[in-house]
Amino acid sequence: MIRQNVHMRDQKANQIAMSVKLSRQAAINLAEELTMVAVLWGMFFLATLN
Repeated sequence: MIRQNVHMRDQKANQIAMSVKLSRQAAINLAEELTMVAVLWGMFFLATLN
């Protein structure tokens, strides 16, 4: 019974770790996309000023 309880706790910890990893990756992807949009808009504005 104790062995099963430890196993369930390990599974829950793994689920939490995977969720955190996926959330962090999603945040990184969002930051990359926002940076790309900002760079493209900056280039557009620089091109329109000249």
